[in-house]
Amino acid sequence: MLAAMRPLSFLSIALISAFAWVPGHADLLPIFDVHMHYSRAAWDVVPPDQVIAKMNKAGVSKALVSSTPDDGTLKLHAAAPQRIIAGYRPYESSGDFGGWFVKGGVLAYSAKRLAEKNIHRVFGEIHVLRPDDVKTPAMEGFLALAASRNLYFHTHSDAAVVRALFDKRPDLKIIWAHAGFSDPAPVVGQMLDQHANLWAELSYRARDIMPGDALDPDWEKVLIRHADRFVIGTDTWEVARWHGYELLIAEHRAWLGKLPREAAEKIAHKNAERLLAAKP
Repeated sequence: MLAAMRPLSFLSIALISAFAWVPGHADLLPIFDVHMHYSRAAWDVVPPDQVIAKMNKAGVSKALVSSTPDDGTLKLHAAAPQRIIAGYRPYESSGDFGGWFVKGGVLAYSAKRLAEKNIHRVFGEIHVLRPDDVKTPAMEGFLALAASRNLYFHTHSDAAVVRALFDKRPDLKIIWAHAGFSDPAPVVGQMLDQHANLWAELSYRARDIMPGDALDPDWEKVLIRHADRFVIGTDTWEVARWHGYELLIAEHRAWLGKLPREAAEKIAHKNAERLLAAKP
């Protein structure tokens, strides 16, 4: 995560309203978490059985996981193969965020690992931060690899980079991490209008969607208009977010509870199940 991080303290506010939509915890919507990381720093602090326990307590039915390094994803997948969808992140350490696609040997290693493990459904979450990065020969190789294996491309990018990715490979299927992180709702809606193979993931966007007690009007419009194209995420990129995992999910439940039931069900879990849970 290269953009400025937001503190966890505000999340406790969500607990007041998160359960107002339904009569009790047992009736809460299942959540499919489409942005989970289980990276090296978390392995000893939150063992796999504790991760699954946190998912159970938060009402999270399944999760798309990518990790730095990929071994973390394999650990979680082995612990709960029916609930963990594997994403492939070609990072050995957090220092690879800015240059993973030009680092020597990464493309060949990635192709070999994806073929040998043969469990990954998604390429990423990765960081592509400039449109010019999309034009490099190395990136062309990674895009071709993702397309050849029919992998969704889960990218932390702004709208300009996503446009450049589609210009380069119109056949890509992109999960847009954080819906651009700071791109406003009208831009997100326009991107979804223009690109049928784009889905927006909403980690770090809950306060934009519901800045107070009510939904932001622009976000409400785009969420309802494109209810088939949004998914939920938490982005557990650091250990602190694992400690606040239930609150991150509760925060999403707070704004989901303001949407029409059908739209909320799609965004909470049905869209992700359609994209990721079924066999390719």
